[in-house]
Amino acid sequence: MAAQDPAKLRNVAVVGHRGCGKTSLVEAMLFSAGAIKRMGSVMDASTVCDWDEEERRRQMSISASLCNLTWDGVKVNVIDTPGEPSFHADTFSALGAVDGAVMVVNGTAGVEVQTERLWQRLDEAELPRIVVVTMLDRERSNYEQTMEALRELDAKCVAVQMPMGEEAALAGVVNLVSMTATTYEPGAPTGARGAVPAAFLAAAETARVALVEAVAESDDELIEKYFAGDEITTQELIDSLHRVVRLGKIYPVMCAAPTAGIGADRVVNAVVTLLPSPLEVGVTGAVDERGERVAVALRADGPPVAHCFKTFADQFSGKINLLRVVSGTLPSDTHVSDSRSANKERIGQLMQMQGKEHVAVAELGPGDIGAVAKLKDVVTGDILSAGPTDIRVAKVPYPAAIMSFAITPKTKGDEDKVGQSLRRLAEEDPTLDIHRDEETAELILGGVSQLHVETVMERMRRRFGVEAELHPPRVPYRETITAEAHAEGKHRKQSGGRGQFGDCWLRVEPLESGAGIQFVDKVVGGAIPRSFIPAVEKGVIEAARSGVIAGYPVVDVRVTVYDGKHHAVDSSEMAFKIAGSLGMKAALEKARPVLLEPIMLARVTVPEECVGDVIGDLSGRRGRPQGMEAFGHTEVVRAEVPMAEMLAYANDLRAMTGGRGDYTMDFLRYEEVPAHVAQKAVEGAGASKERAA
Repeated sequence: MAAQDPAKLRNVAVVGHRGCGKTSLVEAMLFSAGAIKRMGSVMDASTVCDWDEEERRRQMSISASLCNLTWDGVKVNVIDTPGEPSFHADTFSALGAVDGAVMVVNGTAGVEVQTERLWQRLDEAELPRIVVVTMLDRERSNYEQTMEALRELDAKCVAVQMPMGEEAALAGVVNLVSMTATTYEPGAPTGARGAVPAAFLAAAETARVALVEAVAESDDELIEKYFAGDEITTQELIDSLHRVVRLGKIYPVMCAAPTAGIGADRVVNAVVTLLPSPLEVGVTGAVDERGERVAVALRADGPPVAHCFKTFADQFSGKINLLRVVSGTLPSDTHVSDSRSANKERIGQLMQMQGKEHVAVAELGPGDIGAVAKLKDVVTGDILSAGPTDIRVAKVPYPAAIMSFAITPKTKGDEDKVGQSLRRLAEEDPTLDIHRDEETAELILGGVSQLHVETVMERMRRRFGVEAELHPPRVPYRETITAEAHAEGKHRKQSGGRGQFGDCWLRVEPLESGAGIQFVDKVVGGAIPRSFIPAVEKGVIEAARSGVIAGYPVVDVRVTVYDGKHHAVDSSEMAFKIAGSLGMKAALEKARPVLLEPIMLARVTVPEECVGDVIGDLSGRRGRPQGMEAFGHTEVVRAEVPMAEMLAYANDLRAMTGGRGDYTMDFLRYEEVPAHVAQKAVEGAGASKERAA
């Protein structure tokens, strides 16, 4: 198959709030264009895009899925993206590989939380878009109400269609550009076009006037003709719409009921007619060496350059990388260099994806999207080139992993398998945070939400046959002292022959925060030989790793060895090391030890109306609000909060703000734990030790 002419290419991402009908719309678009023979259903787990077992079980998209169709000689690469914010990493990656978007809005729910947030992302990516109001055949659907909400979201939203009928009586759509009506028969892939019925004609004429005015105000080429009172033809209006949509001056709004087969063919036609080609856009997301956005033209000549925007594992083909060619023509069976690692990679057989199915292609032309299997070290975000290139693509700002769990295998000895499986999954999902906590020795799995982490666990079980359990991670508490104390550390052992003897006196004193452990030698008169002092210090440091309250590391203590005894024969380094450890433990117990907890600076971004609830909740978590500042239509609340109170904050914040809240945390310092909280921490430490055993 020869490379596609970039002028006859469209690359679009279908985005929207969870449950708004994105996957159903894509399925209907594929059916309308003849790319599939029958239309599947999300409820029946038979759609092209939701092919993963976990997606079918949950009846929701978990990862971005690539498919394609052809309409009027134009190839359209469509990426169906997840609407659930737990999996928006794939959505954001997809936005960096397309030239336009189809924003789907539920006609029964209107503009929802994630509609707003994804709209902001589209604005940041400067992506032209079409808006499709779906589910207009459902009860309580309301197109006019949804249009009002869209205009409030962005005044550039302009209707180019109106529905014929409502709820179960929906029969088709009126095209305000051509002033024609499209009606649909059950099971038909496309509609029949005809005259606008008399019942809808007056409303359609009024809506068309509003459309022409909006387009003319945004297009210098049309404004003069409009003011002159000359008739504007359908083709002139289409051409003008294409210009203003490409420039982001207008966002056309359309109607559809995908599961009823209504409107999808018109959406495909609008994608081809109104959204720009890669040739018009150039290299999506191109930046200079400073990371600032620049315009880079799409080149058909020169060495091939491709951008890897997604990586996933296939049961049969292994690791698959989705690529967008940003310059030149990329043939199968060629060698490229990875700009990140400088490693050489061999591009084997290129593929065109249709959900989980793939078709071999000989090459991918400039602007086209395809896939390749079994690249060794290529990860999401890499640039691959068969020759010198200065093309750079902006890094995707992925959501932070804000919910962490300690993970332990269900079967003893599976620790390595768990680690290897998680690393494989992290290649697909850049939002996963997998690390070993050096202080608690726990393997930590961090994700965007609890649903996100649970899905990762299910994938690990299904793909790699490894089962594990999740536990709240241990808070890295510390222990310190609040008073001076003295204690003797004596180790004596006699079992025939040479024995062991070491005796030292230690003084412990509290230090300021952040001072760590300081060891001071004040022994005089040879009470302890110089050669054994380092052994005492080793024993002290070893004892400080596990405090006397709950076994947490001891900090901010000065330890002074000032006296002791030795035996000419039985004393040894080992004996004095043990003596130092015993003396340290005894001194700590006398010095009024306390537990310290990490205090975090939390920055919580929430809608204005949620500020009071959020501040009240943070105060209930022993937090101390430090102020707030405006950020667009939101407020950023700053507060100092103990880490222990924030382990499950993500779910609570989502509930308080309807999913519109975000937060980040940075470590500030350690503070003493209140007595009633310290007891719970001690009990939790004991439970963790039992689990580890």
